[in-house]
Formats: sequence, C-alpha cells, structure tokens
Amino acid sequence: MLGQNIRREGGRKKVRVALLCLSVAFAIGCGTSMRPLEIVPAGTLLQVDDPRAEKVLRDYQVQVESRRALRGSARVALAGEGFALNRPQRIAVERPARLRFEILAVFDQIAAILATDGERFDFYDASTGEIQRGRIRSTLLWDIAKIDLAPEELVGLLLGAPMPEPGTHRAGVWLEPDGRLALAFAWPTASLEIACASDDPWSVFFVPTCSLSEQTVLDMGGQLFFFDQDGKLVELRVLEPGGEMRYRVHFEQYEALAATAGEGQDEGQSGVVFPKRILLESPMAQSSARFEWKRVMLADDLSDRLFQLPEPRRARQGG
Repeated sequence: MLGQNIRREGGRKKVRVALLCLSVAFAIGCGTSMRPLEIVPAGTLLQVDDPRAEKVLRDYQVQVESRRALRGSARVALAGEGFALNRPQRIAVERPARLRFEILAVFDQIAAILATDGERFDFYDASTGEIQRGRIRSTLLWDIAKIDLAPEELVGLLLGAPMPEPGTHRAGVWLEPDGRLALAFAWPTASLEIACASDDPWSVFFVPTCSLSEQTVLDMGGQLFFFDQDGKLVELRVLEPGGEMRYRVHFEQYEALAATAGEGQDEGQSGVVFPKRILLESPMAQSSARFEWKRVMLADDLSDRLFQLPEPRRARQGG
C-alpha cells in the first residue's frame, strides 16, 4: 500500500513528520533497523482441515466476535526514517474502524487528538488550537500518526484480535517445532470466490473444499496467523501478492485483565487474557510501532462522542 508509494517517490525530499509526531517527538531506544522477516512458516505442513486447526480457529472466532471495543492507556513508541515518538496516550477503539488517540505531553496535557468515526476524521493540534477535518483516506494514519495501516486494520490489532481478511480462504496449516500452529489465508481466484460465496464472513475459513494450496498465499497475498500451544495469537504476517511482507505484528506479554466497571463495560472482562505489548513492523515503510498497554477496559460499545471532536470554543463563540 503506502510502501509502494514511498518507493515511487524516492527522489522527493524526506517526508515531513506530521504535526501529531512533531508536537511530542522524543528520541526512543528502538531504532529503525528491522529484524529479518521470514515468510513461509517453519515446521511440518499439515492437512488444511487438520482438527487442531479447526479447534484453534473456532476458539479464535469466539474471541474475535466478543472483542468489540476497548478504552485504555498505553505508552506508544513510533520509529522510522526522520521521526521518533515515545509518549503515553489514551486510546479508544471500536470495530470496525472507529478510533481515538489522545497524545499526552509533559504533565499529562493533551498535545494532540486524532478521532475517526469510520468515515470522517478530526485532528486537533494543541499548539494551534485548530481542528483539521476530512474524509478518511487510505494513508490517513501514516500522514498524521506515522502508522502504515488502515484504521480498520489498526482497530483489530489493538483489540488483540484481528480477523482474517474477508474474502480470503484457508490456504495452509503448519505445526512449527516450538509447537506453534500457523494458519495461512490467501486471496482466491475468481472462480473459487464464486463457488465459496456465503453471507457468513467466517464460513470460508472452515470449508476444506474452499481451501487453496499453501503456495497461493505467496502468489496471491494474504495473512499468516500464528497461535501458541495454548491457542493464543502470538504473531500475524500480512503479505502482498508475490510474497512481499507488508507488515508483521507480535502479540506479547499476555495477562489476565482485572474486573472493572463503567459505561458500556464488558462484564465478562475479568479473567480475559490480553496481550499487553503489541509490536508492529512495517518493512515497506521502514517503520515500527510499539504499544505497551498500562490499562485496558473492554466494552461492548462506546459513545459516539469519543470519535468526533466538537468545534473549538472560540469558533463556536464566533459563530
């Protein structure tokens, strides 16, 4: 996506760091160099309908469908060519594509706010007191927050439960030497897409006759989900057609969430195991993002007001 645009603009001046990063930029410990990114899982190739894969996927489906929204606080570290950020943030996300970031400066003052409702975005910069508004574009998060993802992709990751891309089909299953189970989902051919059409977005992930060969995930592009021996999602790799890595995510430091109460709060939060560290690597954009959750409150839904910013007070008075 964006990585391809960056390569085409190689002769252009270095991209200006967006106001969101400029207002709170600090040097951070992690550099921009990326670890080697493997593509094909290591280990034994299993039957695509192996019972172990069926169980893991069924359990994961329940998790995804129950993990709809959250509010919390996290330390967010961003790094890339020409920019760095390491600041605490207050975050709210709700499927499919609603999110709010409050960037905190020294003494917890708000330095910037980015809010999107799935269709439009509002960006407030405290240094000017102004709000920029507009329709969501594919590069919104990169332009403002230096995160090379679409809003709906980031929402799934921050919930710790991204869904296989709608329209993809199961393309391979591997058992790795350390016991991890890898499930590949790839974009199908047009004829297979028609044959496997269904109103249920999960149906194609469970129908063996709709599965593809493992080579398809490299040829057509897709996703690789890695689950540990306890069935927890620990890694996600997203590939472009031809097998180039678009981004890779590690889900780490799983901990049980404490029971909390509040508006829209999920009463079943107590005992839910959640990844307190989420590390995103975007080799095509040569950038990384790390979210270290300090507080997480799951919710069934969140108020609309979180994802839309009111007009500045002086603008309302002037009107």
